[in-house]
Amino acid sequence: MKKNKIFIVMLLLTFIIFASSGINAQGEQLDLLSRSIKNYHLNNYEEALELNNQINLKELTTAAKIDTLYYRTLINLALGNITKGKEQLDELKEMGYDFGMIHYELARIYMNFYNNFDNAYYQTALEEFKKARALGVNSPQFHRDYAMAYMGVNNKERAVQQLEMAIVDNGTVNDLLNIANLHKELGNYDKAADFYNQVIEMDNKNVQAYGELGDVLIRQEKYAEASEALQKGVELNSDSLVINFQLGKAYYYTENYEQAKQYLTKVIELKQNYYKAHFYLGKTYHKQEDFQNAKYYLNEATKYNPNYADAYISLGDINLKQGNNYQAIANYSTAIEQNPEYPDGHFHLALAYIQSDMKEAAISELRKTIHLSGEHERAQELLDKLSGESN
Repeated sequence: MKKNKIFIVMLLLTFIIFASSGINAQGEQLDLLSRSIKNYHLNNYEEALELNNQINLKELTTAAKIDTLYYRTLINLALGNITKGKEQLDELKEMGYDFGMIHYELARIYMNFYNNFDNAYYQTALEEFKKARALGVNSPQFHRDYAMAYMGVNNKERAVQQLEMAIVDNGTVNDLLNIANLHKELGNYDKAADFYNQVIEMDNKNVQAYGELGDVLIRQEKYAEASEALQKGVELNSDSLVINFQLGKAYYYTENYEQAKQYLTKVIELKQNYYKAHFYLGKTYHKQEDFQNAKYYLNEATKYNPNYADAYISLGDINLKQGNNYQAIANYSTAIEQNPEYPDGHFHLALAYIQSDMKEAAISELRKTIHLSGEHERAQELLDKLSGESN
């Protein structure tokens, strides 16, 4: 009986020693894991990998083993060891585990955030973003990055959707500006204006928002509203090239010609070769029938941009009005040389031919106008009239 008690005590001591040894061994591995994770979050990736590789996976619980492989994958990706990182990911998948954050990190790598490649691989990045989203990744920054990938493949509609998901809880000024800019590029001017106004509500000193809002309103032909928005912008930054130009253009369209000249002249003072400012300044003088100054600024526009067809057309209009028919024909012909597919060039050339009593040449240009534009009511009326006269 006494011998049996001694034997049982010995067995208990042996079990305790082995159990203690196992606990100590696992404790050492968990310490390595903890130190590795800490270094990873401190961006000490080499140290993190060295510690992680020392871990004996056989001495860990399943949960700790998964944590080790998860961070080993992220560390390898952070070091640019993409192949090794994907191998670790495959190992996790074989064990029945997949992680959205790993796919998100892969997406950022393929977006070339870390300059691993010469170029970004947007389509591959999108595939990883889709996997990450399916696995529950849903942060505002994730959706911003996702949007960038869609912009990389020129899918602006999907980019807008992602950015709008980024602002569900609390969008930033940059988020709202990016959404507004995309809507503007897509031609969704009402939505663009709405988001620019939201930016202004958040930051009423945001010069860019006033400038972009003014541009959208001009595109919608809401010139008075555009002038109001742009005036606020120029008060915040009197030397803004873009806002001074847009404001000058808005005043031109509202027939406030003196104010238009003031802001367009300011643009040229800021940047002499801003050819569009010369163009609108020329058109403003044309409206005031100051043909000498009009021609000067329109010629300046063609000097700084020899391919600017609209400037040649405006020069032709002045010459035609002054009775300089052949000079007008030369201007319009130059416009067509610069842009053969531009219907306005052919239409204005037809007008010059009509004024010069060159009906056949006019008919030819009117037909080209209709062909290029698909539908041009005035050109069709003139063509019908000239064709009837010819018959």
